[in-house]
Amino acid sequence: MKKLLLLVLLCSLVISGCSVSSSKEMKTNTKSSYPQTLVDQLGREVTIEKEPKRIVSGYYISTSLLIALDLKDETVGIESKPEKRPIYSMAAPEFLELPNVGTMKEFNIEATLALEPDLVLLPIKLKDSIDVLEELGITVLAINPESDELLHETIALVAKATNRIELGDNLLNKIKTFNEKLKTLLSDV
Repeated sequence: MKKLLLLVLLCSLVISGCSVSSSKEMKTNTKSSYPQTLVDQLGREVTIEKEPKRIVSGYYISTSLLIALDLKDETVGIESKPEKRPIYSMAAPEFLELPNVGTMKEFNIEATLALEPDLVLLPIKLKDSIDVLEELGITVLAINPESDELLHETIALVAKATNRIELGDNLLNKIKTFNEKLKTLLSDV
């Protein structure tokens, strides 16, 4: 249930709060410098050599985050069954046509390699696939957005890795404001 609430929150913020017009301005303000070394949510040091231009997401939460961070053009592959995610048809209908790279149960390494990504976002549950991709020279960030705190860490990590720091900060502030309003509304219940 908590995962569903996190996804609904992220999706609503994507649709309502992160419009492309304001995000284009933010892209130019705070820049990440490359190469950069980040610590992902498996505790691994990951070096990103240059700003990612070809991103693959193997998890619906990271795919929704790519939409929120205005990385639709950079996204070249996503998890299977995108038609089951209403957020995609509403905020990024082009995602329904992207190549699929499988599921958490059956992640497709070959399909991922064929897309020639410079960054892959995978949940920590796919550690074996993460290790294989790394051995093949693919940069992978392991993410674990399974609680509020971990989701915030995921947003900050992906925003820094993709040079969307201000958009990430904006999204985190919107989540904080939303949570405060929700807490106030529910305080009398």
